[in-house]
Formats: sequence, C-alpha cells, structure tokens
Amino acid sequence: MESKILDQETTTKHNPANEGITDVNLKRKYDIIVFGASGFTGQFVVMEMGRFSQTYNLTWAIAGRNTDKLQNVLDKLYKTLDGYEDKKIDIIYADVQDIKTVMRMAQTTSVVINCTGPYYIYGEVVVKSCVLTSTHYVDVTGESLFMEKMAYMYNRQAEENNSIIVSALGMESVPADLGVEFLYKHFSGELENVDMYMKLYSSSFVLTNSALIHDGTWISVILHLATKKQRLYYRNLLDGLIGLTRVKPNVSKILHRQQISMRSNTKEWCLAFPEPDQAVVARSIHHAKTTDNLPYNFTVRNYMVFGSLISAIIGLFIFVLLSIMAVFEPIRILLVRFPKLFSFGIATKTGPNEKILENSRMSLTLIGHGTTSVKPPSDILKEITHRDNTTKRTTIIKVKAKNPGYGFTSKAVILGAITIIKDKINIPKGGVLTPAAAFRNTQFVNRLMDHDAAVFEIDSDLVTYKQSKLI
Repeated sequence: MESKILDQETTTKHNPANEGITDVNLKRKYDIIVFGASGFTGQFVVMEMGRFSQTYNLTWAIAGRNTDKLQNVLDKLYKTLDGYEDKKIDIIYADVQDIKTVMRMAQTTSVVINCTGPYYIYGEVVVKSCVLTSTHYVDVTGESLFMEKMAYMYNRQAEENNSIIVSALGMESVPADLGVEFLYKHFSGELENVDMYMKLYSSSFVLTNSALIHDGTWISVILHLATKKQRLYYRNLLDGLIGLTRVKPNVSKILHRQQISMRSNTKEWCLAFPEPDQAVVARSIHHAKTTDNLPYNFTVRNYMVFGSLISAIIGLFIFVLLSIMAVFEPIRILLVRFPKLFSFGIATKTGPNEKILENSRMSLTLIGHGTTSVKPPSDILKEITHRDNTTKRTTIIKVKAKNPGYGFTSKAVILGAITIIKDKINIPKGGVLTPAAAFRNTQFVNRLMDHDAAVFEIDSDLVTYKQSKLI
C-alpha cells in the first residue's frame, strides 16, 4: 500500500466505447450512493445520510469493495436510527481497481458521494466514471493536486456531459469558499481584499490518549508535501488554460499577530496557510468573474491561528521538517507505515474518539477591507474635501462549526449532493467546480444553517471616514 500511495495513481486506460452505458436521460434507481462507506469518514456520512434521506425522501445506497464491512456499517445504522425496521439499504460492489464496477455503480445514481481517499490515488477513477455516465459527483477532499488535476483534465467533458463535479465539500473548503460569498453579499461597498483566519480548538479540556486525526488524513498530508512538483505542474496547466492569475503571498504576514475580532483587543499569532482554501477560493473568484460576470475584484489570503508565538513557531518547524522528510522515499514510506509513531500519537488507524469529536470546534474569521460610498455624519462632513469623500469599510464575518472534521464535513457533503438534486436550475449544468462556483446561487448555506451544520454571521462592520480639512 505504501508504495502505491507514494509512487503512482490508480488510473485506467479503459475505453468507454467498449462499455454499455445506460441512457443518461432515464430515471436513476438511486438519488445518492455513498462510495467508500466503510471508511472512517464514510461511516459518519452514512449515519447522516440515514437522517437526511428521511427528511428529504431520498433513495440511496452504499458502495465499496468489502461487502462484509459495508453490511456492518448498515447494521449500526439500523440499530441507531428509527425508521429502518422494515427498510433495507442496498449494498453495491465497486472497486477503484476495476473501473467497470465503478461505472456500473455510477450509472445507477444521480449523485455519487466519494469518501475513498487519498483522492489523488483513488479519486480519478470515480470522477472519470461519473463524467462518462453523466453522473454528478461530490467529495470531501482537501488535496489541491487532485482537485486542480481533475479540473484541468475533465472540466470540458463534464460540461459537455452535464456532469457536476464538486470537491472540497468539507471543513476544507466550504467555510472559506462560501464564507467569502457570504462576506461579498453582505459587504456594502467595493470589496478589495479578504484575510481569512482559521482557528481549530476544543470547547473544553479533554483528558484522553485518543488521536486527533485518522491516519488517512495523515497520509493525505504526507502525499501533499511529497508531490509539490506535480501540484505546481497541474496548477500551471490549469491556470494557463483558464487564464487565472493567483494572488502572490504577502511576505510580511507569513508569521504575524492579528486581532481577529473587533469585540476583543487580543492579538493572536498566525501563519500563512494557502492550501487548500486559498487555492479553492481563487478558482471560485475567477469563475465568478469569467462565467457569472460578477464584479469580483478582490484578493483573498488564508492564515491559520495558533495563538501563542511558541505554538506558531512549533507549527512552522513541523511543517518545514515534514516537507523535507517527505521528499525522500525511504522516509516517506516510514511516515506512512507508522503514522502513530511519527505523528506522536496525533494520527492513528482508529482516529479520534467520541469525546474529542464532540468537543472539537472551528471558527473561521473573514476580514473584508474595501471602500464604501456611505456619507459621513453631518458634523464632520464639512471637514472632508470632495476628493476624499470615499470612506473605508471593514466587515468581519464568522463561520463556526462543531466537530468540523467529521460532523460538519458529513453534513456538508450530503447537503451538497442534495442541493445538486433540489436546486438544479440555479447550478451550472456541468463542469468541475468549486463549492462556491456550484452553489453561490442556491440554498446550500441556508441548508447548512437549518441543519445545525454551521453558523454564518456578521461579527462587526466598521466604517472609517477620512478627515482632511480644507486649507
């Protein structure tokens, strides 16, 4: 497994002309299929899917290569949720090593929720199968290389086949991508730049020896660090194809202190953290300008909040160290084979326990800077020259979620699939899209809030007037 994860992708030279494909205009048997349902994230998605299917009256099934494990997941569902006493969910065999099985699965459903990672290794077969069968696709990946490679390779064909492909429907990058949309809609003026600050924390102290993440997440991180050249290669190809110019890093803010709320004077230490949220938002802004013809003339940068200077320095040191170690194949193999050892217990095959998940929290602060034509109060109006009659505005948005890694993520990806089914008229007919590009004109954010997945709110709105006296 280690060599496969580190050295090659699961791809196929399968010729779709040799495979009989169901008429895409026919009614599909299922609304949604959860693929990779027996994995760590997949099990959370199945439990939420059980609830949402009752709310939205959906037909659904689960799929994967190990039917015994899949049955165990369903048995847990039947014991946990009411309403399944006389209802059995279908199990479909599909293996990414055999694209025919994946295509047969895809052509029976309207939307595939893909929970099988690392996506750079196992995701392309599923995306390709969905595009070829005009099936819609959503996933929870945060792997920039996979997302941008899929956009470069399959966007045109997805548009032609009316297949909607949406990645990053989880903690990465729904809060950031839809948070920027929320900020733009609530910014009264001309938005010029946005700084995003992600903070992960626990709501209370938990004494436990549990891991904080599943080892699948750890492997994805190592893969991301080990494939920098490939990531830049496909990013350059994609950017050249669509004419995207990305924002350059602000060197002065790589490590800096920031006040992330107008309600508190406290400043916290933060690190630049461009992947994947900043990369996803850049594509969303470009899509808004070039496809939706919206006046999105602002830039976005992303940062991670560490709090103390020591924590920030340790975080930067670990990132640099892992980046160097991941370059060398023998060390990469050890990092993947022994995640618990090299992560000091942060990542394990069993993942975080229930207490850790229940207390985990995410808060994303989006600080929007720009100008506004709001007139100043009459008592200072006479002190302002006509030339300076433009005021500065700073609007701060907060996006908050409980159990962001798995609880929020499970709800977000399912609600993304549901939005594709329910809001088709307001979604592009096809293409490899970011969350905002797909859902900016839909009820997706409202559904997230209605189902207690996340909170989107205005934290503060400050207008500053220039006061330049006539001489």
